[in-house]
Amino acid sequence: MRKIVEKTTYWLCSVCGAKHRKKSDAQKCESMPVEEQKFKVGDRVTNSKEPRICSSTSGDSEYRFRGRISIVLGPLPPDEEYWIKWLGGFPKAHVFYYGVKYECPKCERKKDAVYFGPELEKVE
Repeated sequence: MRKIVEKTTYWLCSVCGAKHRKKSDAQKCESMPVEEQKFKVGDRVTNSKEPRICSSTSGDSEYRFRGRISIVLGPLPPDEEYWIKWLGGFPKAHVFYYGVKYECPKCERKKDAVYFGPELEKVE
């Protein structure tokens, strides 16, 4: 039996903490701006732009919820799917994720999910 030790060097982005194998990739990541934080913990929000589907009920199971921000994650590395779907382009900035706790209006169960800023709207 032999012990094998592998050594790998990574470069960390000082903004989001993402690991990069090349120094130039880490520098490129660090140079991207940080998206403006739109919500804070405790803010009341709704998902008015894209409905969710309740898997616990049959028939018309689409709904829009009203909930509260429970956690703010970020800034994190840009997510290509987010930029293409919501902003029509490619990743250009570090982003924030928002954890939302809410009650499903269809089945009345307490749920939580993670969303990007453009998917949510503030409720007064």
